[in-house]
Amino acid sequence: MKRKALALLTAALWTSTGVAGQTRNSAGLRHITLREAVELALKHNHDVRLAGFSVDEKQHAKEAEKSSYFPSIHNDSNFARVTDTQLIEIKAGSLGTVSGTLIPGENSVLNEGGRNLTTSGTQITQPLTSLLKIRRANDIAQAEVKASRAKAQLTSNDVALAVHEVYYAVLIAQANHSATEAKIQAAQDLENERIEQVKFGASLEQESIESRANLLQAKQELLTTDLQLTDLKLKLNDLIGLPLNTALDLDPSVSEVRESCPLEECVATAKNSHPEILAARAEVEKAVAAVRLAKTDIWVPDVDAFGRYSYQNNVPFLARNFGTFGIHLSYDVFDAGHKHDVLHERESQLSEAKENLAKMTDEVELQVQTAYNKLERTQQMLQVSEEILALRHESNRVQQQELLRGAALESQAATASAQEFDAKALLLQSQLDYAGAHDEFVRAMGVTPE
Repeated sequence: MKRKALALLTAALWTSTGVAGQTRNSAGLRHITLREAVELALKHNHDVRLAGFSVDEKQHAKEAEKSSYFPSIHNDSNFARVTDTQLIEIKAGSLGTVSGTLIPGENSVLNEGGRNLTTSGTQITQPLTSLLKIRRANDIAQAEVKASRAKAQLTSNDVALAVHEVYYAVLIAQANHSATEAKIQAAQDLENERIEQVKFGASLEQESIESRANLLQAKQELLTTDLQLTDLKLKLNDLIGLPLNTALDLDPSVSEVRESCPLEECVATAKNSHPEILAARAEVEKAVAAVRLAKTDIWVPDVDAFGRYSYQNNVPFLARNFGTFGIHLSYDVFDAGHKHDVLHERESQLSEAKENLAKMTDEVELQVQTAYNKLERTQQMLQVSEEILALRHESNRVQQQELLRGAALESQAATASAQEFDAKALLLQSQLDYAGAHDEFVRAMGVTPE
């Protein structure tokens, strides 16, 4: 069932008193619509920005894991000074004789290398069997990205819903402010009449006291409403990321409520697209990848292919420049069952993630059902409020006619007008409650309220 925008009713409530008109014309007010408030919140709200940063963090972590697929180039350089060097003695004639001459002619001592050693090697390494483990790590990182995006969407949904709720609360409080002012005017008229009646003996002084008490009570309600309005506007400014002292002029136009889908269809849609369920599914994917990584770590050794170019100075028995190529294999022969324990831990985490997914699915279904029921109840309350306003409007019309004929007092006519204002405020609240219930239903579906 579609409902028209609430601009006419809200404007009627605001402009019926002088204070409302002065407020709208005050300097420094920032006019804002509900859609603009939501857009500001999704751009500047701290929770939304933090969720966005978390998505960026997980995305960069995934890119870092992906880089492990490619070869790495590493340089290792050292400078060292040794306390002594190796000495080799070559005895006279150990290399033979030539025409009776010994080679060498006398004992010789050769010093191999030097005391200052320099080595530098640059190595390129390509993982082989480790690619299986890297793939599992990439699956984990990808699942974390999905989960962070779903959580960011959920945060946006919650913030947008909060903006709607506070925005509606401000409109309702402003309407109650106007209705309370009308009530004060009616109470003031009644008190004046009672004072005059007491003077002429047509009324008891107790009735004058009662009217005075009603007037003070209405003024107290007005002060309470003003305080509530101040708090709500501070909260709204905080939600949408504006300075807390920003004076806001809320546009009373609220989008009409669209027809909702059938309950069974809504539940199925929410199960397929709700951010909480998407995040839980991503956690299951992450746990599955972690189990596979733990199994791979148990049975698959780390095998890398490498090529290295080295330079040395003063190192004994090594060429100054040389290359090295080969295969590096690493495998834990005994780790006291550590890897198996890690596997069992990952399997438990997988069971936990699956159970959490089932829990989230049930909770989303409950949220959709609850929001759907609330939407129906608020629609019924809206119809009742419309009937009350129609009756109050007719009663006020009759009282005004009676006043013109002299058959009613001014206080009676003012009271009838105040009651019509109350009915209008009640209707506005019912309309906004209905719109708020629709927003909650949209959020339960996993969609951001606009």
